Amino acid sequence: MSALTPRGMPWVVVRRYRHVLWATTGLTAALALAVAVTRTWYVTEYGTVLRPTEWHDRLLWALDKSTTAIMFLPLLVAAFVAGPLVARDLESGTYRLLWTQSVSPARWLAAKLAVPAVVATVCAIVLVGVHRWGLASVRESAYLELWHHPTYIALGPAGVAYALLAVAVGALAGLLVRRTVVAMSIAGLATGSLLLTVAQLREHLWPTVMTTGPDRAESATDWSLESGMLTASGERLYAKDCYPLLPGQGSADQCLTQKGGVTDFAVHHPASHFWPIQLVETGMVLALAVLVAAVAFRVLRRRHA
Repeated sequence: MSALTPRGMPWVVVRRYRHVLWATTGLTAALALAVAVTRTWYVTEYGTVLRPTEWHDRLLWALDKSTTAIMFLPLLVAAFVAGPLVARDLESGTYRLLWTQSVSPARWLAAKLAVPAVVATVCAIVLVGVHRWGLASVRESAYLELWHHPTYIALGPAGVAYALLAVAVGALAGLLVRRTVVAMSIAGLATGSLLLTVAQLREHLWPTVMTTGPDRAESATDWSLESGMLTASGERLYAKDCYPLLPGQGSADQCLTQKGGVTDFAVHHPASHFWPIQLVETGMVLALAVLVAAVAFRVLRRRHA
């Protein structure tokens, strides 16, 4: 037996769910191959008479699909771990047979966490890496919203961290609910809620930049948060407070000037904040994943000590 071949409980998990694991890795490989092929052809034919625009569109299509896969990977992982991997054994009573075969409850759960964690991590790393590689060749010719949630997740290690968090959330949901379908639903909902919650907190993970005066114009790659005018005392008047404009009020700038505004301001995250925010968010999500996994083991010990 090869040294890389899983043994014991991990081997049981891999063997039992090999079709799902193969399907996941196969889909990941297919998406990576699609991006690689279209990117290679686009770079090869760019600037020639061989209709590069057609391959440009195909590359954007492949990148869009890889973005979607990275976005939905945590939801699928959470549902799979919560239902088929954990709750089904508890619901059917299969765990009793396993625990009588020199497999402790802790080792059983560790294997249930380790196998999907490894597969999810590898798939996420491949998708993120290929996505960044493919995107680099069309960055100049495609309007890319760097801070748009799906694109943001697909461009950094946060996508990998969310996949690991999904494993922990799925395990905890399966242990608490012990019903396959219900556990899958709760795990998917909980993971999606965490994704949305962190997305709402993202702008606060790194100090923002405020520019004032006529030079407040932001780059297309900046993340604009607030804009408006400052009064003589430094009070902020926000452009959003002037909408909807009533007939005769003129423009938003005129509205703010009438309220006492004397100079423009804008609060934003420049593109240089992308990696600091990515790393802070990744660390926060990984810490949450460790905490959720620890709670899962605690629940297991209390219920099956």
